[in-house]
Amino acid sequence: MTDDKITRLSKQTGARRLRTWVSVIVAVLIAGVTLTLVNNNYSFSRQSRRESQLDVAIDRATNWIAADPRASESNPSLIYMIADMERMSGNAKLRSLLNDYSKYLSISSNPLNSVWVRLVNRDASVPMLTVGDLRYEGFEQRWDAYALAPKKVELMDADRADMFSPTKYYWGRRQHQLLALVMYRDFNGGNEELNNTLNYLSEKVSRDAHFDFRVSDSYIQRTAFVLAAGRPDLIRRRWVERILDNQNPDGSWNYCWYGWCRGIFEFGMRGYPAHTTVQAAWALYMLKYRYPAWIKEHYR
Repeated sequence: MTDDKITRLSKQTGARRLRTWVSVIVAVLIAGVTLTLVNNNYSFSRQSRRESQLDVAIDRATNWIAADPRASESNPSLIYMIADMERMSGNAKLRSLLNDYSKYLSISSNPLNSVWVRLVNRDASVPMLTVGDLRYEGFEQRWDAYALAPKKVELMDADRADMFSPTKYYWGRRQHQLLALVMYRDFNGGNEELNNTLNYLSEKVSRDAHFDFRVSDSYIQRTAFVLAAGRPDLIRRRWVERILDNQNPDGSWNYCWYGWCRGIFEFGMRGYPAHTTVQAAWALYMLKYRYPAWIKEHYR
């Protein structure tokens, strides 16, 4: 055998080995992704213990939230969730927290506080706020303020169009849009166009939940916001189980999941546990008090 033939055979063998290794790696990756998606979307655990676990999780989360009321004061969206939990349950600890929030608003100089007071007192009078008054606020705050008092809060045409658009946003920002529209319908009533947009966004957000397996802040947020939009039919039992199983012993939930945070490429070991914990508690409260049929279907 000549040196040329030996060289060619050696190259062919090397190429076959490389293809084999590449095929093995690809197969392992496909299997890993498949198993991860199956684990995220399908439950194989016993159902009977989950209802009692949900009750315990609610109690622990409520105690955690009530123990540090200031953790939620800087985020009106969280106060909206806490107020909704209190309305559903009549929980005295949550009512006390809301009373403290009213006191906090009375000593803060933010012009939007005159709107946020409606989170606690829906009949509160709201002064007229112009676009200029909101110029330093983020789009979420502008949307939420408009949702609470659309006749008193002036919103730029572009902001309003974005808020009600079914196709403007993707991934995480679409979730915040969904919450703003939930709040708008809650305070002002629904209509066919708004309801259709809420349904469309809920379906898109739940589709995202099928593929994002990280039990981070955004994972919990999807379940909570879709439930708030009135679509418990889109919520998988496995998503709720994973939320329950990721609660910390102190009753909170971590913002990040094994160092993987809300964004796809956002990594860290710390976050804002109040944000995640209030959202998780809200989701569990809604399942218990607003959607008992979901509990009956999945846990009994």
